[in-house]
Order: sequence, then C-alpha cells, then structure tokens
Amino acid sequence: MIDNRKEYILTILKEKKSVRILDLSKQLKVSRETIRKDIMEMEEEGLLKKTYGGAVLDEANIETDYERRRAENKEQKESIAERAYQFIEPGDTIYLDYGTSTYALAKKLVDFENLTIVTNSIPIVNLLIHSPGIQLIILGGNIRKNEDSLFGTFGLNNAKEIFVDLGFFGCAGIDIKSGVTNYHMGEIEISKVMLHQSKTVILLADETKFGKSALYKTSSLEDLDIVITTNIKEAEVEEEFSKYDFEVIKTQGSEKNG
Repeated sequence: MIDNRKEYILTILKEKKSVRILDLSKQLKVSRETIRKDIMEMEEEGLLKKTYGGAVLDEANIETDYERRRAENKEQKESIAERAYQFIEPGDTIYLDYGTSTYALAKKLVDFENLTIVTNSIPIVNLLIHSPGIQLIILGGNIRKNEDSLFGTFGLNNAKEIFVDLGFFGCAGIDIKSGVTNYHMGEIEISKVMLHQSKTVILLADETKFGKSALYKTSSLEDLDIVITTNIKEAEVEEEFSKYDFEVIKTQGSEKNG
C-alpha cells in the first residue's frame, strides 16, 4: 500500500537521514520507478528532498520528539488550552486526541469534577489517572513508543462504540488544500473515527500549523466546528479560512485580539 511505503521511507530517513532508491526498491520489493514516484510525491508534499539516486530528510517538516514538541510554543499552547477549557462543563464526556496541545488542555483538567475523558494518549492517562473527579476511558491498542500513544484495530473498534460531547484534536498542519493533517497513519485512523463520534469538533492549532501539511489527512475543513488558535500571521491565510463555516477563535495571545 502506497501510504505504508511512504511511512516506511520516512522511518528510514529519520534513522539514517538519507536513503537510496535501489536499497528501498529491494527492501520494499517494488520497482525503482515506483520508489522514484513515491519520492517525487513526498518531495511535493515537503516531506523530503530528492537527491541523485535517493533522498534526504527535510527536517523542517518531520514530526519531532514528543517531549521537545511539548516545550515548543508553550505560551501559545497554554493560551489555547485556557480557551478550550471554557467549553467544558461538569457532566460532559470529552475526547482528548494524542498530541501536545491536547496535553496542555489535560493539565487544566486535573482537578475538574464530574468529567468523563476518552483518550489514547499515555501522557494524558498518566496525568489524569489519579484525578478523583475524572472517569478515564482508554481506547487501547498497540503502543507507539516515540509518541507514547496507542493505535491499531483494538482501539479503532472501541472508538466506534463511543460517543462524546466534545472532541479536542491537535494537528501537524491545517491547510486549505489538504485540510487537517498529521504524521502517523495508525493514530489518525482513530482520530477520524472520534471526530465523527463528537457532537462538537474543536481543533487546537497554534499559528505555526496554518498553511502546513503532513503526510496523512485527518479531516476536511468542513468537519470542524471550532478552531482555537493564536495569531494567524498572514492576512491572506486568515481570509481564506474565513470562507469556511467553522468558528475561528483567537486567544488572548493573539496580537489581533482586542
């Protein structure tokens, strides 16, 4: 499957920083022409840089370590999380997707009373497991160690049986053409299901995510109800997004907020 080949190529690139078409052709048991086509498409998506006979990693558009990401744009994430918190009421059932923006929201929920949280993020589980006012539901599945998240058929099947009031989702990018995207195919399959099991879909995306695309599509822009962000730097980008039905909420961290 083409997506699996691309994910394999990215995995090898993260380990070795460069790949050769000939080696990939042998490892994946497909023709060199097929690998060349994959690499060309991935270069167009901004995921790698094509070289003579192979490709090198484009560091600018690759998922970084979870702990490192948690420290990046910390003030923006805190501001977004504070605004997202205001949507949650006692008695709600909510879904917290994997990622660092949803973790920032989870930190604000530690002492919340009478709340049910569905998640597949191990850091969020570890954070909230001893909170007496919170009932935790873990979807389960296989562990993705670099992200400390769970994915796979087991979690996917459980997700199909659960409905929530609010679904909070993070992303690697949000773009007019590609919609909402992220890096790991297994995780986004669960995100896709929970997105449609949520009465209200809320995307948490700081300003650095706008106009960017990652490898896998999580949702179309039409699937969103609310996007909470900081300051969208480019007026043209903001104007493009204003054409859609979802509400864009810019937090107090935004320069354009009055």
